[in-house]
Amino acid sequence: MRDEACQRLRALLRAEAASKETPNSAFAGWREQLAGFFKLPFAAPVTAMVAILILFAGAFTLYRLQGEGRETRLAALQLSDALMTDAADDHRMCVPFVKPESLSAGMPDTVRTFDEACVGLDKVLSDEANGLQLCSAHVCGLKDGRRFAHLIYKHDQEMVSLLVTPRDEKAMKIGQLPDLDSWQAGFQESRREELAIGAYQTAKRIVLVVSRLPENENEKLARMLALPVVTHLRQIEGQRASLNLAGLAMIASVKGGELK
Repeated sequence: MRDEACQRLRALLRAEAASKETPNSAFAGWREQLAGFFKLPFAAPVTAMVAILILFAGAFTLYRLQGEGRETRLAALQLSDALMTDAADDHRMCVPFVKPESLSAGMPDTVRTFDEACVGLDKVLSDEANGLQLCSAHVCGLKDGRRFAHLIYKHDQEMVSLLVTPRDEKAMKIGQLPDLDSWQAGFQESRREELAIGAYQTAKRIVLVVSRLPENENEKLARMLALPVVTHLRQIEGQRASLNLAGLAMIASVKGGELK
């Protein structure tokens, strides 16, 4: 009788132990089932398709984020309508006083008082402006305070203005200077009645080309005239930035020596 009771007790304990599956054993069970699934003939193509879908979804999300970021950067680098209007007004103001047959001796040294980096701009363009006649080179300004280094070339029978002006808050559409590389702005264009306007930026300056030519021809002239000037100005700005950093480092070292 006692043996029979012991056997019943052992049976009850085994049944209870079987009914209470531990988490580890449950995980092991799922792992075995999953492993069994991947051994099936159709599992490999399904797995590959899922992996491709996951990669595609991730790539699409990254592309959208990058696109939105690029649009935001380009918006921050847009030039203001006021600047484009000033460039057109300056062209209209100066060109009537220039005779088509006149020849300019080049940018005068008085440009130093406006912007020393603009000294010798006509020489920078001596090769690129092949076929164009430099009729005038001067510094001019408008009533709103905007000033330009202004070179006027004759292209066939049309007068073309190359303008260089400071890149300040008023020149930007958002009303402030963005903390972005200006080269990302690329070429920007606008139109004021009969005039086509194209512009490039450096960190400190804006270079514009204005003419009555069709927009595609004005863009070609902008590449011919403005891009070499932009390259020249960026080199100057980079050199000055390096000198400023070197000067700050020297000041810091001197102050550090005094503190010692």
